[in-house]
Amino acid sequence: MTQLLEKIRALQSAVDGLTEAEARLSGIPDWMRELHEEHAARKAEITALEEVAEQATRERREAEAEIAEIQAKLQRYQTQINQVTTQREYGALLQEIDTAKARITEVEELGLACMARRDEAEAAIQEQREAFQDLDQRYSEELAKWEAEKPSVASQAEELRKRIAELRGEIPRGYLSQYDRVAARHNGDALAPIRELDNLRKGPRSWHCGSCNFNVRPQVLVEVSRKESLLLCDSCKRILYVPEEEEG
Repeated sequence: MTQLLEKIRALQSAVDGLTEAEARLSGIPDWMRELHEEHAARKAEITALEEVAEQATRERREAEAEIAEIQAKLQRYQTQINQVTTQREYGALLQEIDTAKARITEVEELGLACMARRDEAEAAIQEQREAFQDLDQRYSEELAKWEAEKPSVASQAEELRKRIAELRGEIPRGYLSQYDRVAARHNGDALAPIRELDNLRKGPRSWHCGSCNFNVRPQVLVEVSRKESLLLCDSCKRILYVPEEEEG
């Protein structure tokens, strides 16, 4: 049983190592996280400005299309004005012409505002891109460095997978199932160390679960220290063990 508990601890260590390695492979290492976040934020700012410029350009084109449509209407109105036969029809047509001209003026102003917004955004884009060049260069260099390290991390992950498979084959099925149930309940964290409480006042020594802080009875501590059985914390139900620094 002593060997069993050690194998379960070794299995947990290998699982933790594999989880960390896979997280590194799928994410950004800690040593370049700050640079990555800064790079992403600056790039997002440029992208947002580009979207502003594109939207302004689209709105400008829509304004130009509307002006062209209204001007076509004005041409038709000019043709119709010579064909009206009553004063009422003539007044209504003049009203349509005035409305169309007023709308052209309004849309032209909107178009000019779009052009100003686009020009302002493009100027900001140029400024941001120039400032971004140095950051982008540094990020590319660090990213290349990380890509060069990935094969080593991937190799480590593969070795850990083999070690996990080996350990799982050495642990009796019943105990392995127990470990798996506890690990599934706690997102892979199946073990909990027993820690001694710091007593500021004089009194009997006491211990607690290092994961949930629940009190550990002295008898449980003795049994776990003997490594002759697998015992769970009464509260969080993790498998208890005594760390080397707490032994003796």
